[in-house]
Amino acid sequence: MVSTLPPYRYAVDGLVLPIRVGGHPALDFCNTAAGRGEPDALDYLDSYDHVAAFASEAGLVETRPEPSPAEAAAVLDAAKELREALYRLCVSGHEDGAWSTVAGNVQAAARAAALVPGSRARWTLPPETGAAMPLLAIAQSVGDLLLNVDLGHVRRCPGKGCGWLFLDPRGWRRWCSMATCGNREKVRRHAARARASR
Repeated sequence: MVSTLPPYRYAVDGLVLPIRVGGHPALDFCNTAAGRGEPDALDYLDSYDHVAAFASEAGLVETRPEPSPAEAAAVLDAAKELREALYRLCVSGHEDGAWSTVAGNVQAAARAAALVPGSRARWTLPPETGAAMPLLAIAQSVGDLLLNVDLGHVRRCPGKGCGWLFLDPRGWRRWCSMATCGNREKVRRHAARARASR
C-alpha cells in the first residue's frame, strides 16, 4: 500500500509523527510542532500515545506504560510545556521562564533514574516511574543536549510553516531538509522567475 503522507511525516502504529531531522532527539522533540504562530500550525502531540511513540521511536524508552486518562492528560500537558520551553531556549537563549521549566524537568528525570551496570554503565528509568516514563526519558535527552551541545549550533529552518530546529555545527545547512523545505523554496523561486520572465 502506497503511503499518502507527505515526506515530512511518517506513521508508527497508526500515529503520525514528524521525520527526525534535528540531529538530536531533544531537537526532534521540539519539532513535534511546526509553523508556530502561523494559521496552519501543526502539533503532532495529539495524545499521550504520541508522546510515548515519539520516545520509543527515538530510542529513549523500550516499553510503553498504560496510564489512566488523568495520568495521560497530565503527561501530555507537561510534555507540551517542556517542548515549548526548550524551543524558546534554543531560539531565544536563556530566558528565565523557559530555563526553569527545562531545568526542572531535567532534574526530575535525574532524580528518577537508576544507574545500572554493564560493560558501560547507563542511566535507566525504572518501571516505577509509570506513566511519566516517556516524558522523563525525553527530559533525559534534553539534559544530554544541554550538557553536550553548543546551542549556538542550533538553527531554525526558515521554511514557510516550518521553524524546525536542527544542529548545524559547520554553519553550512539552511533547511531542515532539502527534500521538503529546501525543495519547496526551489519550486517557489522557479515559479517566481517564470512569472517574471512572462
